[in-house]
Amino acid sequence: MERKKWRNIYWLSAGLLILLTAACRKWAPDDLDYLSPRAVYNQTVFTPVLGRTTVYSLIFNTDNSTTPIHFKIMNVRYKKSGLPATDLEKQVQTLVWKKAYTGYEKSLAEIEGKRALESHPAWEIRETSGDFILWAGADSSFMRQQPDSGYLFDVQAANSGGSTVYKNLSLLPLREQPYAPSEMDAITGQQQRNYPNPGDSSIYTLIYIHPGIINITDDATNQGLKSDSVRVLFHKKGNGNTLTFKFMDKDSLPIDIDRFNLTKWDSILHGFNVVRTKTAVTYDVAYPIPLVKFPTRFTNGDGSSAHVSFSFDRLGFGHARQTGTIDFSFNIYQKGDWEIIFYFRSNPRFRDE
Repeated sequence: MERKKWRNIYWLSAGLLILLTAACRKWAPDDLDYLSPRAVYNQTVFTPVLGRTTVYSLIFNTDNSTTPIHFKIMNVRYKKSGLPATDLEKQVQTLVWKKAYTGYEKSLAEIEGKRALESHPAWEIRETSGDFILWAGADSSFMRQQPDSGYLFDVQAANSGGSTVYKNLSLLPLREQPYAPSEMDAITGQQQRNYPNPGDSSIYTLIYIHPGIINITDDATNQGLKSDSVRVLFHKKGNGNTLTFKFMDKDSLPIDIDRFNLTKWDSILHGFNVVRTKTAVTYDVAYPIPLVKFPTRFTNGDGSSAHVSFSFDRLGFGHARQTGTIDFSFNIYQKGDWEIIFYFRSNPRFRDE
């Protein structure tokens, strides 16, 4: 009898517990989204270069918060004065991909057919990820850049479980650099300098752009040319959609393009309508170069830069065949009629021994 009594009490208690749980579940906090107090931005200072699209992704640590979380930028102000700023909200026109770029497109029209112009805030936050984007249309015509102290802004992150405001994130843009690598300082706009003695700023050397040089001989000294024997110059001469390669000797005279007899001119660059003369090779191209960060036969290993290679062969001493090569990785962010000029400070030897 006693055992039956305790069994009834047990089942009654279990039933009441189930009913209580079901009744309370409707009101339990667990039914709401969870926003962790330890969710945080892993990066709070941003220094993108103006004039190019830069994405800061995977920088918000949700700490197991319920997603989606909705983000918005608030309280944008100039860092120095604290006054409200509307620069980051300015709508800019930018090309956005609608279909994937593959690197196998066969014309400019095919490339342009895969992207379209859209309007976006110059500095934009992705609403459900918290990622930031500086669009290429953001430039120094309306945005402040270093050495100006830039902007401060706050970000609100919210779901049905609550909201958090992350204060005093910093945006400190750098001035435009239309191409890379660049010899120009991103803050001063002046040519970069190398100071071998930090204590004496009056002694310095200017920094130039150099390509990779493999197995090319100095025609005057019979010594191998080094990378710093060749300077790379970028020159914009118009606002079209072309890219031209030229080569100059130490006297600034053009080197015959035919000298680079192993170069596959039709496939070194994702360009079209190749025009080749004795002094230059010109392509119709879409900008920026490369179009996206994606490995193709026209890029370096991770797809972050275009990569070109110019080569030639000749008979060296002992009638051994030698292959000389110029390698160069680069980016061009600004649309235009660009020239890349390889200027030899010492003349390369093309002739056979």
